[in-house]
Amino acid sequence: MKKNILIQITLLLIISIITSCGTIKHKDITGEEEIKEVFNKNKYQDTEDVFYVFATGEHGDESEARLFNYEDARIQFNLKAAVLVETAMKKDVSQSLRNKVGTMSVDAKRTVVSKAAQAYMVEVEGKLFYAKDRGTYIYRSVYKIEIDEIVSVLSNN
Repeated sequence: MKKNILIQITLLLIISIITSCGTIKHKDITGEEEIKEVFNKNKYQDTEDVFYVFATGEHGDESEARLFNYEDARIQFNLKAAVLVETAMKKDVSQSLRNKVGTMSVDAKRTVVSKAAQAYMVEVEGKLFYAKDRGTYIYRSVYKIEIDEIVSVLSNN
């Protein structure tokens, strides 16, 4: 009986050592490498009042990289257009705004968000990098837009 338990414990110990060694070597076998993110994404979660986007711009010229970054942010906000407009509608409960939003096409919603982004999106954080091997500036940033600004554009549209 004691020998049986001793054999089982020994087998469990051997199996656990073999499998743990395999996990240690997995990174070396696959060549996987953990990448540190530029921004803390948990810090920039969308809420009912503020929406965020992460943008990137790359170019050989720093100012062009920043411009591409800005355009990327506008595009990212346009991808969220329907959600932004619906959230804005919930925030302003006036019947006229509900009627207006209810009849809007997806393109019309994108137009409203594009106007709002052009006028009201704000850069929250930005970082500039330079890739020497490619001779390229990389500008990464986080932009935000407040739902009140979307409501304002919808009301004036």
